[in-house]
Amino acid sequence: MKKFIIGTAATVLILTIIFSIQQGILFSKTLPYDDEQSGLDTQITIHLSHVVAENTPKGQAAIKFAELVEEKTKGKVKVHVYPNASLYNDENEFKALQDGKVEMIIPTFSKMTAYVPDWQVLDLPYLFHTDDEVHEVLTGPIGEQLLDELKPFNVRGLGFWHNGFKQLTAEHPIYTFEDLQGLRIRTMPSKTLERQFSIVGATPVPISFSEVFTDLESHAIDAQENTASNIYSKGFYKVQKNMTVTNHGILGYSVLMNEKFWQQLPPKVQQQLMEAMQETTEWQFKQAVLINAEDLRKLQQQSDFDIYTMTDNERQRWQEQFAPVYDYYRTNVKQPHILAEIQKIISP
Repeated sequence: MKKFIIGTAATVLILTIIFSIQQGILFSKTLPYDDEQSGLDTQITIHLSHVVAENTPKGQAAIKFAELVEEKTKGKVKVHVYPNASLYNDENEFKALQDGKVEMIIPTFSKMTAYVPDWQVLDLPYLFHTDDEVHEVLTGPIGEQLLDELKPFNVRGLGFWHNGFKQLTAEHPIYTFEDLQGLRIRTMPSKTLERQFSIVGATPVPISFSEVFTDLESHAIDAQENTASNIYSKGFYKVQKNMTVTNHGILGYSVLMNEKFWQQLPPKVQQQLMEAMQETTEWQFKQAVLINAEDLRKLQQQSDFDIYTMTDNERQRWQEQFAPVYDYYRTNVKQPHILAEIQKIISP
């Protein structure tokens, strides 16, 4: 019996050793290095919040930026994009950015004029006439100068993006600026934009972008200004049946990051992020033109949606009517010379 127990124990030991060798438990070699696992313990996550749909110029650019960041950092940095105000809306996103609750946002520059009044220059009606003019100003020294004004707010400006030129939608046709008289028009909280509509006898109503559709549907407002891409993607044409192609102003965005978060990034990562931003910006400007043109065609195909395009003479008349807005701007900002610098850059 004793011999049987010893024999059984020996057999179990031998089998255990053989199994361990086969599984690499004993005498195991160093496993091959998997570079895909490198840096997972130091991976950087960026939460990027914005308020529009993914199929808009801003929405597409946010996705493009995330892809380029992952590519350039070889996966070390992941950008998680939250569209359609799913994380923060345009009323609370800037405070969330300052507080470090989110690392990046892409607000309209009009929303930022409450913090940096000089940015109102970009809201002036009929300042720009072509997309190329917008690109030259926003990606050049003027753009850098405007972004530098964010430093006191614990925010770093990475760049400006373009959405396109704004049009008007209303419950009845808008042929002249007199047709705006008495209307409640949704506007972003920019004093210059509010003055723009007050001059023609309308009542500006600042409300969040996420509330525009329901307020149009409930007739809480009578009209709104926006790009063709936003009018189509957000379905404004479903609740208002008239649009006038005015091209009276531009809609654009500032790409912002929490400054404390930026300072904690390794210099190499900072460089990679800026490279991704510059590439995205160039790509985005081209996409904005294409998307707005395509969405305008889609709007023109709606059988129950009427579009009126202003003539050059009509547009000139509007421009003359809005001239006092420029005087208002010059007397209400600290650096009115920025307007003259922009006009010098884009003058023929």
